[in-house]
Amino acid sequence: MRYYLLVGTIAALAAAWSGGWIYIADQMRAEIQRLAKQKTQGQELTYRDMEITGFPFRVQVNMSKPRIVVRGGPLPFSWETDQIKAVGHSWQPRHILFDLTGQHQLAVNVGRQWRKLILQNGAAMASVETAADGKLEQLSLNINKPWLRYRGVSVLRGARLQFHARPAPGQSNGMDLALRADALEVIEGALPAGLIGMPRTARLVDLQATATGLPGGAFTAGQLGRWRDDGGTLEITAFRAQWGDMEIYVTGSLALDNEMRPIGALTARIKGHDELLDMLVVGGMMKKNAAAAARAVLGLLAAAGGGVLSVPVRLQDGQLFLGPAPVARLGPLLQNNAERD
Repeated sequence: MRYYLLVGTIAALAAAWSGGWIYIADQMRAEIQRLAKQKTQGQELTYRDMEITGFPFRVQVNMSKPRIVVRGGPLPFSWETDQIKAVGHSWQPRHILFDLTGQHQLAVNVGRQWRKLILQNGAAMASVETAADGKLEQLSLNINKPWLRYRGVSVLRGARLQFHARPAPGQSNGMDLALRADALEVIEGALPAGLIGMPRTARLVDLQATATGLPGGAFTAGQLGRWRDDGGTLEITAFRAQWGDMEIYVTGSLALDNEMRPIGALTARIKGHDELLDMLVVGGMMKKNAAAAARAVLGLLAAAGGGVLSVPVRLQDGQLFLGPAPVARLGPLLQNNAERD
């Protein structure tokens, strides 16, 4: 008798588990199909085929030829790839892992022209965790051996690229952000003519920051203006860069002025500031005579610091100042007419 009770219990549990898995899989399929049918003027999701597998412990969505088009906002774009895999578990339904390994075709509308990019990688994984109300709890992206091509020509490659985002603790409209790139190299021949001869490899780019005062919903150009008007800031906890013979470490706060130009106050430690000035001159952000004057002043300050330049950094009225020296002109991130879109 006990044997039959045990067998019956196991059979009931197996049936319940199977029914739960089928329910979750059907709900996931229905939601994806709903999004694909819900085409709007601003965005669109399409795909060729979809298969849901992984029973009994996983729910895995295999999708071929997925494509997303976003036509609204300050930067319309499209994305498509040959195949992606999304994996979830019944005991963690709000944590989804994405396998993004392969080639991705991107198109970005800049100045009313679509610029097409191809991103290849050795392996790429993304992790998305959401709360019960659907709000993002954590986003992580890890790309090994990213390789970017523009118009069929290789322009950028690296050893690893990582990005993380999560709501800032204790802030209703804040987001913690982290970005790290290792051995990021601009391919020879891809540099603009004015920058030929400058270092092509950044050994490290590492940013940790918090964006405050973020508006809800899609971040459009108009919302960027409202973010500025409502006192939104980018608080840079730490920014490190190792580029050529130059090493930079920066902390501070940034925002936008009435003309959508960056403003803020930071502190910086720079080793190899001469190379930074050379980059600004070659890039057309600084005149040679202004660089010579800045080199003399900053050289004295660096000598007093044992070869490391430690100075306040100020962004104001479209100018970037290293200590007392103006070193670059700053333009608007968006044109004023775009802000009103």
